[in-house]
Amino acid sequence: MDIDNFFTDHWKEIEPERIARYEEMFVWHDAQRLLIEPADIQAGHRVLDVGTGPGFFASGLAQIVGPSGTVDGVDINREFIESASVRFKDQSNMAFHLLSDHTFPFADSAMDRVICKNVLEYVPDLNATLGEVYRVTSPGGRAHVIDSDWGFVIVEPWSAENVDAFFAAAGPAFNEPHIGRRVAGKLKEAGFDEVQVRLSPFVDQSGRGLHVLRNMASYIATFDSMPKSEVENLLGQVEDALQDGKFLFVLPQFLVTASKSD
Repeated sequence: MDIDNFFTDHWKEIEPERIARYEEMFVWHDAQRLLIEPADIQAGHRVLDVGTGPGFFASGLAQIVGPSGTVDGVDINREFIESASVRFKDQSNMAFHLLSDHTFPFADSAMDRVICKNVLEYVPDLNATLGEVYRVTSPGGRAHVIDSDWGFVIVEPWSAENVDAFFAAAGPAFNEPHIGRRVAGKLKEAGFDEVQVRLSPFVDQSGRGLHVLRNMASYIATFDSMPKSEVENLLGQVEDALQDGKFLFVLPQFLVTASKSD
């Protein structure tokens, strides 16, 4: 796999261990409704889920739009699309589509809402992708981006220096590791209006954040960007802290909502 394009390619080819980890991480929780509240999704809306993954988030959206609405999920990973299509085959208001590039297989103004959850940090051409988001959003519709900014992470018991070094070593996994702070401006450039930014911190003491750290460790191993012993030591500190009830993982999610003028 080409390291220069790793941020995209590693989503096209996903090893079974990572597939299993993602399917555990991405299960829909009702608490996620808070993440999409600013999008104001209503029954009957046509919704596009960009970077749908295993389809769990799309299934939550489908519950909101109800039988009179539709949810289409798109992704570049064939296994995700095939498994989601089987997993949710009984939900008639859902469909999944495999992408070969940044172009969405929908007509202009086909969607009332377009949701991009933790995907823009990976796309190879941000302007082209947001151009497609704008194209398929209907006049009066909204785009809603949920994404991280890896410059705002807290991992207890690590020092700030260790946090910075760890995520810098995993940096090539992202095309835009600091996308959170940039989304509002990029949506304006794409043509959207009324751009609003909110923050929703993901705060974990139970160990869910450890999945994220192990995922990052797998990237670091691929890049050989930090000594293995150092990575193992840092993960060991986290595991010990979790055992002792001292673990804390905080990752703010930027919630950025924008409207397309009538």
